[in-house]
Amino acid sequence: MKSGILVALALSAVPVAPVALEAQTITGGLTLSFTRQDSGPAEIDSRGLDGRMETDFGNGFSFGLEVGASRMSQDGVAMDIDAEFIALEAGYKFSNGAKAGLFADRLTFSFGAPIDVTLKTNGLSLGYEANGFDVEAFVANTSLSIPLPFDIDNVGITARYSGVAGLEVGAAYLRAELSAGGPAEDIDFKGLAATYVMNDSYILFGGFAKTDLAGLVDIDTAGIGIGYDLGAMTGFSATLSLEAAQTDLATTDIDTLRLGLTLPMGKKGPMLPMNSVADSVLNARHGAFNAALTSAF
Repeated sequence: MKSGILVALALSAVPVAPVALEAQTITGGLTLSFTRQDSGPAEIDSRGLDGRMETDFGNGFSFGLEVGASRMSQDGVAMDIDAEFIALEAGYKFSNGAKAGLFADRLTFSFGAPIDVTLKTNGLSLGYEANGFDVEAFVANTSLSIPLPFDIDNVGITARYSGVAGLEVGAAYLRAELSAGGPAEDIDFKGLAATYVMNDSYILFGGFAKTDLAGLVDIDTAGIGIGYDLGAMTGFSATLSLEAAQTDLATTDIDTLRLGLTLPMGKKGPMLPMNSVADSVLNARHGAFNAALTSAF
């Protein structure tokens, strides 16, 4: 799967204007990121690529692709953790603003060969988009590559509003239900986020996410950042961003600095980096566990 992800990321990285072929419009972008996390005695570095692309065919139908790859390494530890993500989504928007879609996600962790864990999620979504509002609800089922004695069902709802020039606010609530014939255990993800494009060069963004892992552990993450469009110097839009975040995980505080370079497709000006806490809420993935990992790490 890694080669396919890298090809898709390379295609997403080309900074071009909106593509119009037979009424088709392609938008999206790519973020290259470097993250440093400090949790007391341990320091963790992560390098990543995240890409997102959507094709609107101009007749109500759309197709979306999201890909990601990252490597996490800790000082003094020989083994790295690799993560790869790919998601496909097909949808249809009706003339009254209602929309429906199908999606398939795949998340893989590698803890050193041959230890791989893969989560596959398939589901459907229903929503409404009009007058700056975009609301979507989904249901999905997740399967694991390792034999575990429980099923994972996902539900969620997300909402965004962008009716004020330069401002976008959003919220997400996701639940993963783990059941094995007895009482179910839940993973809940809740998030709030906002972005504000100050002018042609600067964007401010911030987000907060709270995850409850079956009542055993909470993961609380807050982040705020700023981005600057390098277009005046480079001749094409490219947002350089810096985010400061903190994650409370059980009794551990994790301080995070994220540096990103985002190349947009189909637009000019500053763009929200895909490695930010705000993006993990505004563009939440279809699963509470996946969304929690995205916001915290």
